[in-house]
Amino acid sequence: MNIIFNQFTHVWRLLTSPEKVVSLSLPMLLACLAILAAIILFVFASALALYKLKTKFLREVQTSLLTRYNELQADHKILGSQYKRATNAPAITHLDDKVWHEEETDFIFKLNEQLSLALERNAVAKYIVESVHNFLNVQKTVLILREHGTKTLKIIYALGLQKPTTEEFSLKEGESISGFVIAQNKPTLVEALDKDHYFKAMNKESYLEGNFISVPLVFQKDAIGVLHVCNKKNNRPFSKSDFSFLVNVAKVGAIAFKNIILYEQINESYLKTIAALASAIDARDPYTKWHSENVTRYSVAIGKEMNLNYQEQEMLTRAALLHDVGKIGIRDNVLLKTEKLNNEEYEQIKLHAAKGDEIVQSLSFLKEASLLIRHHHERFDGKGYPDQLKGHAIELGARIIAVADTFDAMTTDRPYRKALTLQQAVEELEHCKNVQFDPDVVESFVKILKRTPEILSPPHK
Repeated sequence: MNIIFNQFTHVWRLLTSPEKVVSLSLPMLLACLAILAAIILFVFASALALYKLKTKFLREVQTSLLTRYNELQADHKILGSQYKRATNAPAITHLDDKVWHEEETDFIFKLNEQLSLALERNAVAKYIVESVHNFLNVQKTVLILREHGTKTLKIIYALGLQKPTTEEFSLKEGESISGFVIAQNKPTLVEALDKDHYFKAMNKESYLEGNFISVPLVFQKDAIGVLHVCNKKNNRPFSKSDFSFLVNVAKVGAIAFKNIILYEQINESYLKTIAALASAIDARDPYTKWHSENVTRYSVAIGKEMNLNYQEQEMLTRAALLHDVGKIGIRDNVLLKTEKLNNEEYEQIKLHAAKGDEIVQSLSFLKEASLLIRHHHERFDGKGYPDQLKGHAIELGARIIAVADTFDAMTTDRPYRKALTLQQAVEELEHCKNVQFDPDVVESFVKILKRTPEILSPPHK
């Protein structure tokens, strides 16, 4: 190597010499040729190395971007086989364990945050089902709950099912796969229902087929429902990560529904207390017996017709039951008078709305209902009492109670007049639209009376 270098140095000196004539000996000529050959080999090797690096880089790019695998014909077969293996891989081929864990943790955190203060079971069920359905990209997601006070299982919300299936579905506890999962308190993964003779024999749920996971919603060893997810849309099987994910979802869901059940039980106790107060008020006057119950029934029906949400319906129910609670403070000689009231007596009666507000607003669970009680005698034209509110300045619940209250009064016998017929009462409501009553409330109630006339027959009869 040193010889070649020395010869190269000597040749370079000759080439850079100022003399015009250069004579080379044969050894020098051979040395020059050897150097030239070495340079050519070096350039060729470098070019070859660069070519290999370029080819390797292109292959790496093509591997990461499968959509361009046709650009290199030489790698077509290799990439084709890799593509097939990728499509048959487990569900989380595109995600490593760390990414999956982060996504699952984020999902569970958001789910818990959304459900922590939710108190309406249908809204909670809808949120859980839709979130899980989209996250796992499945064909069907079904949430079943055990009905309170019964041994029946009902679908509360589902995606991927036909509506009649949802409405007609009913199972007894311990029946079918749902009953089994609840009874055993054990999450279950079925890879292929047709090949699993044990579960296939017990199954009575048509939507359960193929590959599915069923997890019970358990709170302190008490199973209150079951969540099913069936068949991924990409036809991949459910993984262990999917299974553990659903178990965690079920834990959060169970806590949310248990809170709702406890809230409903407390609410039921409140309503029983309110109903007892309302009955005591109605019992003072034999002509107004069942009045509060009737007004509540009409008000709730109108509220549903006008698409009030769950909280608004709850508040409306409480307010309707207690809309006349202020009459406790009215003297019997005025309240029970059978003759026409004089002006002073009428002013005494008018005080019951404000008195009812005063009585109720001190109770935390009735505070929101107190304004509806106060304003249920306000008029749409602003000539009502006690605050002379007008139009939509009056709470919608109060406008609803006003229609229900007046209708029941018109269709009930009183000492000073006979009850109006249904047609006469409806005509009076129509006549008083935009004057005494909100026209939208009247129209909603008239629709109810035409569609479901049985609403006029109270349960106590």
